[in-house]
Amino acid sequence: MNLRPPGGALVTQPLLVVAAVLFWLPVLAPTRHRLDDPARCLYLFLAAPLLDLPAVGVVAAGRSAEGLAMIVGMLPVGIAAAASTWSWVNREEREARGLVLSAEGGESLAR
Repeated sequence: MNLRPPGGALVTQPLLVVAAVLFWLPVLAPTRHRLDDPARCLYLFLAAPLLDLPAVGVVAAGRSAEGLAMIVGMLPVGIAAAASTWSWVNREEREARGLVLSAEGGESLAR
């Protein structure tokens, strides 16, 4: 069975690279299109299972090694989602502590 795409690697590989760059731009790029923290977490946590669906189809078709390789290849999305969430939680906590400290400092100055 021939598993090569009809357009050949010269067409499909550049398209996959472009798609990967477009996928990661809202998460990583410091541009005006970058998502804020809650949207970035939601984007990555929703994308992770959707990206694994084709791999599940490959495993169901009897090609378990290829499907598992695809699933392992998608692990960076889950890791990035967890790291993004952890960063967001820590940033929120630091900001909340800063507000509490500034409020306490303002009261002590008023006394």
